[in-house]
Amino acid sequence: MLHCTLLAALEACKSMKQALQVHAQIILNGIQHHTFPISRLISFFALSAENGLSHSRILFSQIDCPNVFIWNTIIRGYSRINSSQEALAFYMSMLATGTEPPNNFTFPFVLNACARLTSLEPGFQIHCHVIKFGFEMDLFVKNALIHFYSVFGHLDNARYIFEASLVKDVVSYNTMLNGYAHQVKQPHAALLLFRDMQDFGIQPDEFTFVALLSTCSVMNDPNIGKQIHALTYKKLGAVELNVLLTSAILDMYTKCGLMNIAACVFSTMRSAGTAAWSSMVSGYAQCGDTKMARCLFDRMDERDIVSWTAMISGYSQAGQCNEALELFVQMERLGIKPDEVTLVSVLSACAGLGALDYGKRLHHQYVKDDLFAQNIILTTAIIEMYAKCGCMETALDTFRGTEVSSRTNILFNSMISCLAQHGLGRTAVNVFGEMEIAGLKPDRVTFVAVLCACSHSGLVEEGKDLFRSMLNTYRIKPQMEHFGCLVDLLGRDGRLNEAYDLIQSMPFEANSVIWRGLLGACRLHGNAEMGDVAGQYLLELEPEHGARFVLLSDMLANTNQWEEAGRVRKMMQDKGIQKPPGWSYIELNGSLHRFLASDKSHPQAKEIELTLKGITMQLKFAGHVPDTAPVVFDIR
Repeated sequence: MLHCTLLAALEACKSMKQALQVHAQIILNGIQHHTFPISRLISFFALSAENGLSHSRILFSQIDCPNVFIWNTIIRGYSRINSSQEALAFYMSMLATGTEPPNNFTFPFVLNACARLTSLEPGFQIHCHVIKFGFEMDLFVKNALIHFYSVFGHLDNARYIFEASLVKDVVSYNTMLNGYAHQVKQPHAALLLFRDMQDFGIQPDEFTFVALLSTCSVMNDPNIGKQIHALTYKKLGAVELNVLLTSAILDMYTKCGLMNIAACVFSTMRSAGTAAWSSMVSGYAQCGDTKMARCLFDRMDERDIVSWTAMISGYSQAGQCNEALELFVQMERLGIKPDEVTLVSVLSACAGLGALDYGKRLHHQYVKDDLFAQNIILTTAIIEMYAKCGCMETALDTFRGTEVSSRTNILFNSMISCLAQHGLGRTAVNVFGEMEIAGLKPDRVTFVAVLCACSHSGLVEEGKDLFRSMLNTYRIKPQMEHFGCLVDLLGRDGRLNEAYDLIQSMPFEANSVIWRGLLGACRLHGNAEMGDVAGQYLLELEPEHGARFVLLSDMLANTNQWEEAGRVRKMMQDKGIQKPPGWSYIELNGSLHRFLASDKSHPQAKEIELTLKGITMQLKFAGHVPDTAPVVFDIR
């Protein structure tokens, strides 16, 4: 009777304080060594009470022979708060004692803990234990295994377990659908699996539609997304009160760029949380409407790291790098720590502005303390920041500092591309060789980068060999950009006829980039006849682009064809076409200064002009004579 009373009191507990009072009554009544009431108390502390796991652990240590329920409760408690290592440690202790073998409830808890680790190995071992203890056919265990392999992207293993299961429930399908939804390469597989689910008569629930909507977001297919949205209403009825579903619907429309529909969905949400607001901010920012995104951001009552990152990333992607850095400073002042996604966006902004000191500070403060040191995407952003700020040696050192086994195509592609931009073609080709030695297969992006490197460094034969290896060794069909790199490579070396023949042999019509490359080469080598041909193609493809007119006019002027150059300039004037002025940023003492061509609005313009005049005078005294041969009419 006493047990029942105390258990009823424990069931009614709403706080840690009430549970401790029940615990005190258990001790006063001398039943603290009775397994059943203590197991229930451990369960409350581990799963219900905030910060109650430490108390559960104390109670656990006082039990001589914990039963499987108590072991499972402790493992589940640590898995629930993402303390995966602690959960695994208790599991291993359970095996070591040998008194209570794991059951079909143990393995789902342990596998969920493994799914939150960075390594697959512990999960592989647990899978072996599942087979050893004979639970490989248990539905709950199978669903946990599918989830584990899906999280790590091993969808072949997940699908094998799924197909081998004689009994499948809605959780089995949802777990598999969720795995496909987060894989960019296989989103259509989720839709096919959903069709199978319907054929077998498994009724979808809200989690099914959340996974399908996420799939549409990955596919960036609003048409299928609209169909899934309609099907959600058909199967589940009105969903306005379901925060999970409405958030998924909203997220799908924002990621597909349908902000008008997203705004309608957002307006119908009864209680739009931070996630919904963040989706709207991110959606407007991705569409380039940073003004509307900032308006919503400023209206948010609560902002988390996702909303801050959405706004910072939006500024960075829109080229508003100064605004991105200013907002990041505000975030830091509020004591909000950035995650790796935030840092990638801020580093991109630093690269766009050439803000080297700021980028260095981020690198040393957030990455070199090993907080994100193993994150390859972040490492790539650091390399690109240093490269775009002109510190190629530091960029290369950062690349060399990564573990060879952790290097990916993305990292190699970035490094090769950075080297190409700085004219370090030979080093880029060597890094390409390292990529092959590491056993990674170069992709289309790799070949664009390494061919560009060869072009910028005049490595003609190496470039031609790489182009052939792309075709013959790696069976990659050359795209427009690959031909463009090769045309540029040949053109820079003066092989204009060979470059023109290559353009004519392409399996598709050349775009403006390729003709512009040939025109630039004709200007460089003074071939006005071929340059005129390239220029005519270019003007047909981009009749309103001012830079193309300027390039053609300059080439004609360089070859003393003043009448033709005048005709091009008049064509520009008649069409009202202007080439936008160039601008640049410079960082000085932590401040960024922006300069436009021929602009004198800078607050220190007079001092800068005097300094430039002084430098010009020093050059004259040193005997420098400027080369005026390439100077043409100032039509910019």
